Amino acid sequence: MERIHLPVVRAQVPVSGVVPADPLLDGFARRIRYLRISVTDRCNYRCTYCMPEALEHRMQFQPRAQLLTFEELEQITSVFARLGVRKIRLTGGEPTVRHGIVELVGRLARVPGIEQVVMTTNGHLLADLAVPLRDAGLAGVNVSIDTLDAERFARITSRGDLVRVLAGIDAAVAAGLRVKTNAVALHGINDGELVALCEDAWHRGAVPRFIEHMPMSDGALYEPARGISASAIRAAVEAALGPLVPADARPRDAGPARYWALAGDPARQLGIISAMTEHFCDDCNRLRLTATGELHACLGHDDAVSLRDVLRAGGGEDDLVRVVAGAVSGKRAGHEFLANAPAKHMIGIGG
Repeated sequence: MERIHLPVVRAQVPVSGVVPADPLLDGFARRIRYLRISVTDRCNYRCTYCMPEALEHRMQFQPRAQLLTFEELEQITSVFARLGVRKIRLTGGEPTVRHGIVELVGRLARVPGIEQVVMTTNGHLLADLAVPLRDAGLAGVNVSIDTLDAERFARITSRGDLVRVLAGIDAAVAAGLRVKTNAVALHGINDGELVALCEDAWHRGAVPRFIEHMPMSDGALYEPARGISASAIRAAVEAALGPLVPADARPRDAGPARYWALAGDPARQLGIISAMTEHFCDDCNRLRLTATGELHACLGHDDAVSLRDVLRAGGGEDDLVRVVAGAVSGKRAGHEFLANAPAKHMIGIGG
């Protein structure tokens, strides 16, 4: 089987030109306040819907020299903070396998203007890292957990250990981190556990979230019949626990999830990322930076510019701003998942 390459539009270092007055305002009046940074393309799990072992040979893991250094990540974050980004989410791959991740969190949390640094993780190493990450300045974690059945969890993740992940969630809650759980909702996998996943998360002090199945990797891992829609997720929860009502208004730097609360117990909330059936592109406030410095304006499209190339060619802050502004100005109105699945892999872009 032929390898999949991630198409990237390489940016040339600008030598002239005026820095736009508002570089993070796109052509649809959407303001970018949130940057997702993938710190590695490697992961210690092999989840079936993300990077199953059978397709591992199609992935191209980058050598360490190609990854953004901590100094480069701090410089890029500083530029984005100066422009108005207030929230950084560290993703992967699996961010906790990046050597020095605690140091990196500390460096980014100290960047003037950054109000919160959060992380998405599989939780495998979280029990030991929760307190050091909190002390470094991490504000919250989203932990992937698709099932509460240990055998099923091992099958989904290929290498995962449910007990370790649950211990990581408990450690993060105990450390005072804001904790959310992520489950990709799939028929035949966890459709019978949606309510249980909610109740377990609430019991542990976390907020459960569900993610609709999306077609990445040229659609190679996408099985439309397995997807569970946002409305079906809500219906399953309401059938067991009673009516849901929209939760409080979303903050300006919120991510894509829409939150709902039990009408009879508003403290019990759940989030749904409904990329396929209830689009949220109209108020998208996010950009994504890969571990190798490629800036993507949209998860659903493959075009990107390389901030790493700008830096390593000697570019300064104004050069970065001009390249970022170009990417933002070209941000599409929305994704086209069903018509044109992106070639990039979820593991390399961090969701």
